[in-house]
Amino acid sequence: MATGKGNKLTGQIGEHLVAAMLGTMGYYASPYAGNVPGFDLTAVNSDTLKSVPVQVKTSNGGAVLQSQIDRWIEFHIDNKGIQHLGNPLKLDHPDMIWVFVSIRDNDLTKAKFFVCTYKDIQKIVIKNYKIFLDKHNGRRPRNPNSKHSGINAQNIEQFENNWQLFK
Repeated sequence: MATGKGNKLTGQIGEHLVAAMLGTMGYYASPYAGNVPGFDLTAVNSDTLKSVPVQVKTSNGGAVLQSQIDRWIEFHIDNKGIQHLGNPLKLDHPDMIWVFVSIRDNDLTKAKFFVCTYKDIQKIVIKNYKIFLDKHNGRRPRNPNSKHSGINAQNIEQFENNWQLFK
């Protein structure tokens, strides 16, 4: 089971790996020592000095993102427990870059990086949630009130090593 300490260390490892990868691409990149709401590190292009905030999510197995569906789309549950989705929510920074890092067995040589935008993640989360609801006629089988959503590495395979977003 994941612990607070384990999660913090996993996140720290991912942020530093992303900073190192960006360094190989000509960016000065540095994670923040404390919590900065909305992003985890800043990457500064060494030639143009243009800065880019980056959100990093790191997983050592299973889901790469755990969330609630009402963070991504209009949502309500009727009195029969049927869930209804509306329009996607407006994102404050839809083009912000997110990097997902997948690390297995603490083997950094096998780390995988998935680079996409915030709006890409929104589309995937909503698509997955709709597929799940359709499979169960709009009603979550175990807990009709659950809003849990998530994605795993298979859902974002098309973004593996998509570092050109930084160009």
